[in-house]
Amino acid sequence: MMKDVKNEIMDEIEAKLLYWRNIKSKRNKTLLIVFLLSLVGLKVFTTVLTFEWLAGLFNWV
Repeated sequence: MMKDVKNEIMDEIEAKLLYWRNIKSKRNKTLLIVFLLSLVGLKVFTTVLTFEWLAGLFNWV
């Protein structure tokens, strides 16, 4: 069972690398990197705001 999961993950990683290698335009690669970094930044930012809101809620009580 674990080998199946490991093989599936490795196949997915290989597929993503193949997709990345097939992108010929440096502009598209740059845009993809900026987009992914933006998504990570947005997730971190919203998580911090959520935890600050929760901390404020507990301080009020």
